[in-house]
Amino acid sequence: MRRRSSGYFFILPLALTAVPLSAQDVRVSPGTIEDRRTTGKFFGGLEVELKLTGDDLADAKAKRVIVSKAVDETGRDLLPDERKEPDFSTSSGSDLKVSLKNPARGSTALKEISGHIELFTPSRDPASVVTIDRLLSRMDKSISMPALRNQKIEVAVVSPKAHRANAAKRKAEFEKEMAKNKAEMEKEMKGASAEAAKALEAIMGLAQAFSGMMDEVGDNDLILRVKDEENRVMDVEVTRAGGEEISSNGSMSSGELRVMNFSEKLPADAKLKVLVKTKKSLVSAPFTLSNVSLP
Repeated sequence: MRRRSSGYFFILPLALTAVPLSAQDVRVSPGTIEDRRTTGKFFGGLEVELKLTGDDLADAKAKRVIVSKAVDETGRDLLPDERKEPDFSTSSGSDLKVSLKNPARGSTALKEISGHIELFTPSRDPASVVTIDRLLSRMDKSISMPALRNQKIEVAVVSPKAHRANAAKRKAEFEKEMAKNKAEMEKEMKGASAEAAKALEAIMGLAQAFSGMMDEVGDNDLILRVKDEENRVMDVEVTRAGGEEISSNGSMSSGELRVMNFSEKLPADAKLKVLVKTKKSLVSAPFTLSNVSLP
């Protein structure tokens, strides 16, 4: 598979009244492009990497791209048929990826891809950080705080013992949901190739393995149950009493459950910071890329 990056960018004039607030220094350029053009229904498409630079990225805790227009040189609309709100990426990298539909068979360039980059910057709004003191003393209890209730957020700390005790119930619920999803996917993929059917089985197997990993928690792990009706919670961080972040060895999430892995026991005075999306914490930068060459 060949990969190529080319093209140029424009940052459009920023509207002072825009919501989210306008970023002052975010630049966008094209990165690698994966072209999986196919005549089949499944697993084809185009993946475009967007590289971000600029001073506004320094304080951003998360970022995402929302594409409003994508056409190839023939004028074909490449936006997905099902438009879902994209998730924010909390990774430390400075790139984002966009998945588009197949370009026309003879197309050699993207005539235009445009939209806006959205950054989550909690330093712009103190209300976007809710701090929970003495985290471990709240084990197996619901945490009641006005700052969370007002945003329809509920947080509970689950002990490893209680988490393991509920493993059988979670497994039964997961298997029921898996059976439902598999039946729906098989119906949708009726008539698909043997390769596509194998890919489906692989996806289901990965989901099963991930579910098992969620049950394998250590005594030092932090397990949270987060109910977030309006999808406001961006991320959570654990800090020492003085505010220094305690780095985890990784984390997993499934539904309302979040598991953070730590190699050592957390200090008794550890704090939890819940990072919450607010209007003031979100900034936006429009972009347009033109004449981006395809592989």
